[in-house]
Amino acid sequence: MSVVVFGFEPFLGFDENPTELVVKRLDGKSLQGETVTGVVLPVDYDKVEDRVMSAIEHANPRLVIGFGLAQSREKVTPEKIAVNYRYSSDPDNAGKRIEGVRIDEGEPDGVFSNLPVESLAGSLNSLGIPATVSFSAGAYLCNNAMFVIVREALKRGFHGGFIHVPCHSEWVSRKNKALASLPLETITKAAEHSVGYCLNASVSRSF
Repeated sequence: MSVVVFGFEPFLGFDENPTELVVKRLDGKSLQGETVTGVVLPVDYDKVEDRVMSAIEHANPRLVIGFGLAQSREKVTPEKIAVNYRYSSDPDNAGKRIEGVRIDEGEPDGVFSNLPVESLAGSLNSLGIPATVSFSAGAYLCNNAMFVIVREALKRGFHGGFIHVPCHSEWVSRKNKALASLPLETITKAAEHSVGYCLNASVSRSF
């Protein structure tokens, strides 16, 4: 058994994605006695599900958490639900736009993460990391990845979900952007704590 964490490659105008940097930092680490595998996902509708499925099938994980960049958010936001829907006016990295297509015709309109997102947000706040529960992962690639993660978690019996993070301060400063941000070290700490917290929760109780 192991842990898989997903991040995403750069996309649109963000030529550095903090989630890619974070999962590369976590790759190979041992957290709560479990080895972490970090996987960087393509921002490509035609490839993202296959990449998620391949990593899950290879790892036989106990826990899977996807991380994505939400540039408009000020806090770390564990996601509660993924919708069975793809929509964005922005293209993916292959130039493809999808406007109103279900991810999986055989599944319900939405799936709930089986991570303890409410208490996780509280735990992050107790560490001085600003966090709150989110009830919408959007309909772009992050939601697509979350839907696949949670669908497979519910089918295969592991725990899975998704967490959005703000931009990292280092990039915002270099680009002179007026965007909310957190230091990369803080985002990394949030990711590590989330993995450990969810591993402990999966031992102590069912959620």
